[in-house]
Amino acid sequence: MHRSSIEMRNRVSYVAQRHYDVRRGRCDWETVSHALQEPLLACLSSFDAIHSRIHPRRISGDTEWSLDDIAALKQFTESHFRTQMTSDDWVLAGRYMNITHSDCIAKMWTLNTFQMTPQLYSQISEFRQAGLLWPTICSKATACSPDILRFAYSTTSKDKVQKLRRPKAQFRISKHQHWTEDEDKHLTDLLSQFDNGRDIDWNYISKTIGHSKNACRYRRILLMRSQKSREVSQSSSPDMSSRSDSPLVYAASKRLRA
Repeated sequence: MHRSSIEMRNRVSYVAQRHYDVRRGRCDWETVSHALQEPLLACLSSFDAIHSRIHPRRISGDTEWSLDDIAALKQFTESHFRTQMTSDDWVLAGRYMNITHSDCIAKMWTLNTFQMTPQLYSQISEFRQAGLLWPTICSKATACSPDILRFAYSTTSKDKVQKLRRPKAQFRISKHQHWTEDEDKHLTDLLSQFDNGRDIDWNYISKTIGHSKNACRYRRILLMRSQKSREVSQSSSPDMSSRSDSPLVYAASKRLRA
């Protein structure tokens, strides 16, 4: 190890020990980085837990994390590692949290795979109003751990709950449901350009007309059904145009025959 690396390790370890928060069980690394005038990741890379006598916390899978720890880990990973994290990156995350990196990986995996839905949020709110504890709510609502459920519920506002991702419908229609006669005619003209119905360029049609692709597909189905029903009605009704008599004369003769 070079002399500069040893000096950096000693400086980081000394300052980290000074800014160790016993209550939270981890260092204030933002303050350490500011005090040394070094990047945060560089400080974490040079940190030596044995040299500083700061022992990492061991949190088993059944032990609940505090909301502050979950928020700190989530913010750290999103701020410094926007792409896929490597094993070395997780080691830095473990040093930042003063927790073994395997525990950090397990907690972040659980947090990322959990999905809050409007129905679940409403159900949790009812349980909270009834005075149920989080372990009981988890057993009734979902199989997620209580700390993850608490964090997801506390970070979800009432205004945001309606914007949560919902399951996609099998067939979605554009909100612009009103079609004019000109738009119907324009759609028919565009569809006539494609001989084979399987090779229709719905992207081009959608941009040209101004409706979504699903709305154009659905409108085509309605127009085809309407045209088919008109053809059936015309074939079943008497052909008035083939008669030499006028409609009034035809109606009068029909009454006389009756």
